[in-house]
Amino acid sequence: MTLHEHKKILAFLDLVLNGEHSPLDIEADAVIRAYFKRHPDTAYRLTMLAMSLSQAAEPDVQDKPKRRGWLPALLRGWQF
Repeated sequence: MTLHEHKKILAFLDLVLNGEHSPLDIEADAVIRAYFKRHPDTAYRLTMLAMSLSQAAEPDVQDKPKRRGWLPALLRGWQF
């Protein structure tokens, strides 16, 4: 694992864990913790899945040309 990958994982976990949360369901938490205890690789697999789903949901900024100036900002959102 590279340092960049390490930082990416920590940043994702911080983003997920520092957001707003619904109240904890004690029974669901117990089931999840028991499963994680029986299958230690589950945390890794779920984290990688969540990160890939999160990335897929984000628009790919690299594919879009960068807009500059006031005219593109004014026209942003208009479909011609």
